[in-house]
Amino acid sequence: MIMMKGQTNVKKDLPISPMKLKGEIANVPISAIKVSLEKSIEFNDAVVAYLDILGFSKKKDDEDIKLCLLDFSGPLIVASREFNSVRFNIFSDCAFVSSSQNNADHLLSALRFAFRQWISDGILVRGGIAKGTYCEMSSAAQKIASNNTISSIFSGSAVFTAVKLEGSGNGALLFTNDECARFYNKNYGEPIYSLEDQKIISWSDNKDVLFCFAALSFLRLLKIISTLVESEIPKSICNKLMNNIKYSRAASSDIYFPWLIISPILSSPIVSKELRGKILELFNTKEENIYEFDKKIINKWFDRDDIKLLFAIADMDSSIPPSTILSDILTYKYEC
Repeated sequence: MIMMKGQTNVKKDLPISPMKLKGEIANVPISAIKVSLEKSIEFNDAVVAYLDILGFSKKKDDEDIKLCLLDFSGPLIVASREFNSVRFNIFSDCAFVSSSQNNADHLLSALRFAFRQWISDGILVRGGIAKGTYCEMSSAAQKIASNNTISSIFSGSAVFTAVKLEGSGNGALLFTNDECARFYNKNYGEPIYSLEDQKIISWSDNKDVLFCFAALSFLRLLKIISTLVESEIPKSICNKLMNNIKYSRAASSDIYFPWLIISPILSSPIVSKELRGKILELFNTKEENIYEFDKKIINKWFDRDDIKLLFAIADMDSSIPPSTILSDILTYKYEC
């Protein structure tokens, strides 16, 4: 018991005592103690992805949090029904997706399906994917567990590496290392992207999805910068959203992408000169490089209702402070 200096009369027992086990208590020598673990699934050559919702800890609205968790887990659960060879461990705003290297294509296909659904729901998810070992275990305690216990025990070098890779870069991207990048490139011909010193496995090359991803990221970037004064702008969040746009541009073959959505918004008189200047500075470009595009080009990708929905989704995220600028731009640009 810890005694404070000067105290002489301290209670020896806490108000709430620990649970007591029923049965006979016996002394057991340390040499006789064995850890009771049984291996249920083991991949010596595994691929593991770790996924985490960006900005989730900053969400304040309870209803938004519930919907976000449902939208996050839903695509993974649907994918699990299609790919029986892939293991899915989902908890709160995080998930581990694992498979043997023989089924690495199924794992990546499941991730790409999930990422596309997340983007359509306005959820930005960052991931790390790695090669190594993976093992799921069960214990004697799990066998006697009651219905109020949810337990999943797993470990392995691929698990630890995937967690490190997920936190190694900025953006709703799928970060990997040289070893895993070479594996997917050599065995499946997958293109590997580089962002600064990070390797990225593409989760989509669909132009519509990338366009939505870039637009959503830019609108949230605009929302942050328009809401906060310069000294309060979180650089880490800006970098994540900027990298989303850079990835979208790299994964698309369209030379005007993603300016198709950025330039009409920046050219709106609703956007102040100061705000436009901050955006141009972030993109390291000049105003004359921002092209004016006709509405017909925009509508090649989205009709009027799609654009309205995109703006609504971008303005719904409770992890970003509220702002009226998005609805103002929408009213001016697409309803006048």
